[in-house]
Amino acid sequence: MKKLFLTYITIIIIISFLLPNSKINHLSIHTIDVGQGDSILIQTPNNKNILIDGGDENSYHIVSSYLKKQKVKNIDYLIATHFDSDHIGGLDNIVENFKVSNVYAPNYKSDTISYQNLINSCLSKNLNLNYLSKGDFIKIEDDINLNILSPSYIGDDNNLNSIVCKIDYKNKSFLFTGDAEASNELNLINTYELSDVDFLKVGHHGSSSSTTPEFIEEVRPDIAVISCGYKNNYGHPHKSTLDTLEENNILTYRTDLLGDIVFYSDGETIYTTQNYNLNKK
Repeated sequence: MKKLFLTYITIIIIISFLLPNSKINHLSIHTIDVGQGDSILIQTPNNKNILIDGGDENSYHIVSSYLKKQKVKNIDYLIATHFDSDHIGGLDNIVENFKVSNVYAPNYKSDTISYQNLINSCLSKNLNLNYLSKGDFIKIEDDINLNILSPSYIGDDNNLNSIVCKIDYKNKSFLFTGDAEASNELNLINTYELSDVDFLKVGHHGSSSSTTPEFIEEVRPDIAVISCGYKNNYGHPHKSTLDTLEENNILTYRTDLLGDIVFYSDGETIYTTQNYNLNKK
């Protein structure tokens, strides 16, 4: 009986190491379904938390509940890619209700309520708003680096001011593009060698203003994820974007069809427990 019990324990231990949601030596990327917006949680093997955007004003409870479900109490790096309300509307409440260590944004101001709320919440917590631009670099952990590829300058268009960052973890690279547009993408492929990118957060919710054939043919990620609302008023993701991804044989995941989507990586592979969907509804 004792031998049988020990066998069961051994099997349980082996399974616990093989389960996809095991965080041992794994980076996890959580694309949170906030409807028509963006919010991405990245958790490192050493339990550091990076939050890129936080959806709109109505998304706070969604993001907050998701973070609590993941047992997140501290946000080590909070990145507002740009100041559109569907990206930063929920961040003021995140700052107020979680322990946030560092807040980053592009170097410009906005007269929107969402922006003012974010600034006020940072002031109330004595947090400085740190500015990021092309060429900046943050060492997250020994094997994890965050490189800022854009913006190279600040203009009048919020989307063009989006922070584009690439996270490198061992032999895998993850590109997060905010609402970057075609001109940003052209600048990226003319400036950087991006053929090593394995994972792409598609720009601007799958709008036809981003994800050009030239960009995708150069970057050729294995996986693309689109964050957008179900049957949203903008028609995102646009058919031309989906066609470009499909023609390049890129596995494409969508929050409007799948809800929250979690990817895991040990630095050599990227996987998820969810089925991909190229449905063009």
